[in-house]
Amino acid sequence: MNEQHILNASYFWDELLRISIILQRPVVQSQILVIAGSIFLSWLLAQRIWFEFEKKFPDISKFEEKNLKLLWQQYGAALLYYLLTPTLSLIGINLVKIWFVNQGWFIGYLNDGIKLLWIYGFYRLFLVSLYLTFPLKSVENYHYRFFAPLFGLFVVGLTINLFTDLSKLLHVSLINLFGELVTLGDIIITVAGLYFWIVGTSLAEKILLYLFESEVRKDPRLSQVVALIMRYFLIGLGIVLIFGYVGISPTALAAVTGGLSVGIGFGLKEVISNFVSGIWLIFEGALKPEDIISIDNEMSQVKRLGIRATTVQVIKDNSEKIIPNQTFFTQNFTTFTGTNTLVYRSVTVGTSYQCEPQKVIALLLQVADENTFVLKIPTPKAFAINFGDSSIDFELKFWIDDPLNGKSITSSLVCDIWQKFADNNIEIPYPQRDLHIRNDNAIMIEQIKPKNSC
Repeated sequence: MNEQHILNASYFWDELLRISIILQRPVVQSQILVIAGSIFLSWLLAQRIWFEFEKKFPDISKFEEKNLKLLWQQYGAALLYYLLTPTLSLIGINLVKIWFVNQGWFIGYLNDGIKLLWIYGFYRLFLVSLYLTFPLKSVENYHYRFFAPLFGLFVVGLTINLFTDLSKLLHVSLINLFGELVTLGDIIITVAGLYFWIVGTSLAEKILLYLFESEVRKDPRLSQVVALIMRYFLIGLGIVLIFGYVGISPTALAAVTGGLSVGIGFGLKEVISNFVSGIWLIFEGALKPEDIISIDNEMSQVKRLGIRATTVQVIKDNSEKIIPNQTFFTQNFTTFTGTNTLVYRSVTVGTSYQCEPQKVIALLLQVADENTFVLKIPTPKAFAINFGDSSIDFELKFWIDDPLNGKSITSSLVCDIWQKFADNNIEIPYPQRDLHIRNDNAIMIEQIKPKNSC
């Protein structure tokens, strides 16, 4: 901020003293009490009205669950739910205002309260449009992380401005850092600005992915990587812009970072290594969200690729595992979706020696062709691979395009092969043991022979 407008810290305490004196005046206290009481009573009355409304109209009161047949009724219910409290509060305060006017009392803060309630009403109307347009969980998440804090900060600023000049208050110097005066406004803009910029960047990413949902479905992995790169680029740009706007001295910043560099080098060595690895993974494209990988002998799906760590979901038990990014550069891992999603699988089965091998091969290929999950290109192959002790062994090779369904598709083929062999009188043999007792010396001899039939 411009140093010629920077005020001494004593101004801050003088203003606090002046505000405390104003708040001690009975006319001000009565208006604040009326505003607070009206809002609280209106909230209680709104809760009661909504409770009765839910009992009478249970279908449309659950407007979070979209119903195309009742869409406009649900929209009306949402408006009732979100606008009931501010509407009742406005009615209550306006009635009290009329009474104050008739009594000839001061109503300045009542007018300010009415303005704030109008702003609150439009804010609630904005929430209705969000809840009816975007997914409920996403709106709830960003409502409490972004919109509610931003609106709260806005209301606090307006409220403070009712009692003092907020612009002057923000120019109050609090500390001197390396010869640079740091004002209250600098601190608020830096902390709040960074928070809202980072969360807002994530929100903008979600909105873009939602708006271009059809394009995202064509290649969700590439879309998420592009969004991730864009998010971190904007975060870095925002940090530079905010620091530049606040006017943080490069000398001061270099002094702070230089003093911490030794500690960062030792204490945060792993964090920096993971950070660099994350940047490299993003730009290299070796790993993308929704990829299917095998790491630590566990098949997993990449859910989120972050700067510090990657979140994967373990397929076998649906648990989530946080893996530091540098692990992907220090350990071997297998990806099933690197250049494509095609995965090779095979089923091995044995048949009786009495069965014709060419017939068995033809039946195996027929089973693969009838399964809708087995790809036709590349074409399935079947081979006679071995003369076993009890059977001729065959292998059916096939391709699928969904690594996550490999086990279920293999199970389906095994069941289909069994049924196909049963329909064509082809036996899957098993070892059968015959015991022969020689009477001359009472020695029991065990022979193993296959049971063959076709």
